[in-house]
Order: sequence, then structure tokens, then C-alpha cells
Amino acid sequence: SKKSRKQNKVLLKTFHTLLIIGVYRLGNMIPVAEIAQEDLKKSLLFSDIGNPIIQLINMYSGGDTTILTPFSLGIIPYINAAIVIDLLAALIPYLEKLQSEDGENGRQTLMFYKKLLTIVFSIFQSIFLIMYLKPYFYNPNLISYCSVGGQLIVGSIIICWLTSLIDKKGIGNGTSIVILTNIVISTIHQFSQINLSFNLDFFLESIFLFFIVGLICISQDTRMLIKVMSARQLFYMEEQEKRDSLEKENINILPITVNGLTIKYNQAGIFPLIIASNLINFLPSFFIKYNSILYNIIYYFLIIIFNYFYTSIFWDPQKISEQLRKSSIAIVQVNPGKETILYLENVVRYTSLVGGIFLCLLLSLYNGAKFIFKGYLLNRINISSLIIAVGVAYEIQKTIR
Repeated sequence: SKKSRKQNKVLLKTFHTLLIIGVYRLGNMIPVAEIAQEDLKKSLLFSDIGNPIIQLINMYSGGDTTILTPFSLGIIPYINAAIVIDLLAALIPYLEKLQSEDGENGRQTLMFYKKLLTIVFSIFQSIFLIMYLKPYFYNPNLISYCSVGGQLIVGSIIICWLTSLIDKKGIGNGTSIVILTNIVISTIHQFSQINLSFNLDFFLESIFLFFIVGLICISQDTRMLIKVMSARQLFYMEEQEKRDSLEKENINILPITVNGLTIKYNQAGIFPLIIASNLINFLPSFFIKYNSILYNIIYYFLIIIFNYFYTSIFWDPQKISEQLRKSSIAIVQVNPGKETILYLENVVRYTSLVGGIFLCLLLSLYNGAKFIFKGYLLNRINISSLIIAVGVAYEIQKTIR
């Protein structure tokens, strides 16, 4: 039957996704040659947990027990490349045409550019890591540096290929799946290092954690409704307004129903958090103290700014206005053309600001709860990673359904 075929298709896609994740995790268990892994591991264990380098390595590798692997650069080079290409597509007409008008061929060309830029980012990030890891090389010479750099760059390219396989044959977005895998593995690794104590503090923290997850789920699908009507409906509405006694004149009029154009308050998804988390890790060692008030203010500011920026890219007012015009649809009580674009720009500003502030409130609420409960459960879970993980999981279940 149709239902059983659909279920078999979902199971097959799930199997492909799990198989690819398995290959990805296998790559994270192969140590990079030329590096004294045990010495590096001991050094990091005795370092400050707020050290941005440690956070970057954990973000890239998923917090695995093997410190440096060919996959240690993770998905971040590809994410950075995709972000840059998407931004350029909004500014350069040629790239915009590839994205919107050239169909599948255009998207494949953009993907090719993203992969090329992924290699560039991989080179820069591998150089950054090698500079930090110099004391842990067995033979600190140019050949060793190139060998480790080559392993990291090839590993990043393989991850990019694996995410593409998930996009084609798996469930959900490949990049998001890899990020979710890293977060889950990192969390499991952290909790495996402590002895759980099921006391009152643990119970209260668990309740608060479920409350936060609920708020995150609500934020994922909260939308603003923009009332729109077709040209035909607008014509009959104007006719209706002209006549004061339609029933007496027995004139049949098409029933007017107002449809909705919706925009999520969290339209940009997990992108603002990913970019803000990536950028903020470089600030402590150069500018400000980790987790200080100024640090958090800058972090929240970055989230709000990038939330607006990506909302305006994913939900471009000019493109939306043009699509409405071509479909002979208008926003209720708003004239087509420049007035519609201005109205939609205000909507983007409002929704992105509200969505960004809500994310920041979640972060503040969680950080405040850590000081109140003073347990180990909330301190072991990074709220930014939790929001990203819940957001990805929410999208996956929507895809499956």
C-alpha cells in the first residue's frame, strides 16, 4: 500500500543517515599522525574549561576522547563557506541568478563554489590549529606541519561529501545532522566523566531543563501572520464596501476569505547561534574575559544582528513582494509596490528583533538558573548547543512526519 511504501522509504533514509553518521564517527576515532596525542590530551584536561581553543576543538570533534583526528575541523569550514556564498548571492547578481533562476544546474554550481571555499577555510583553520599544536609535534618541521594540515583538509572535504550524501539519501539537512551528532556525542562524553546523583537538585534541574526545551520548541514554530488577498477578492471587497445594503439588492458576492503569509520569529533557524558561537570563541583571549558581563552582551548582540541579517536573506522583502505581484496577491490595507516592500522590511525587522531577543532571554534564563541551582546538570550542558540540538531535532521530526 501507499502507507507501507512511505514507511519503507523513511526506514531506508533513516538507515542511510545512520550509516553515514557511523562512517563520520569512525573517522573521529582515527588519530592524526605526527602528534603526541596523550600529551595534548593531558594538557587540555588541566587547562581552563573556558579556554576558547578547547571549546573550538570540542565543537569541531564532538568532544571525543581522541583529541585530534582527520575530522577535527568538523563541519565548520563548510558552514563558513556556505554562509559566505549565501551572503555574496544576496549582493552579486550572477550568484543570485544561479540561486533563483538557473534551477538545479545553478544550485550545483553554487555547491561547487561552496566546496572550493570549504578547502580555503580548511587551510586557514588547519594553520590556526597547527600553530597552537606546535609543542605537541614529534618532529616539529615543515614536512610534519604539511602532513597534519593535509590530513585535516582532506578530512574536512570528506565531511562535506558525507553531508551531501545525507542531503540526497538521508533524512533532513546533512550539515544539521552532523552538528547534532557532535553535540550529542560531546554531551554523552561529558556526562560519562561524572557520577550522577539523583538528589533534589538533580530533580529540580531536570524539570527546569524540560521547561527550557519546551520554550525552545515553541520558538521554533511561532509565526507572524500577514493577511493577504487575491486581486479578485480585493475587487469584491471594494464592491462590498460601495454597497450598503447588499442583502436587500439580492446581489451574490463571492465569499471573502483572508489568507495568510507567514514568517517565523525564528526564521533564520540555528544560523545566528552557530555564527555567534563561532566568533565569540575568539574574543576572550584577545579582548575580554570569558563569560563576563561584557562577553555575554557582545554574544547577545551578535545573535540579534545575525538573526536579522539571515532573516532578511532567507525572507527577502523585495523577492516576496515580486512573487506577490506576479501572483496577483496583495497584503490587506497595503498598496502593491514600494509600500509593500517597506511593510515587509518592517515585518522582518520586528520578527527578527523579537526572535533574537527571545533567544537571548533563553540564554540569560539558563545562565541565571545555573547560579540558583548550583548543580552539575545545567553546568554540563551548553545552552547554545541545546538550542541548536533541539532546533535540528525539531526539523528532523517535521521532515519524517
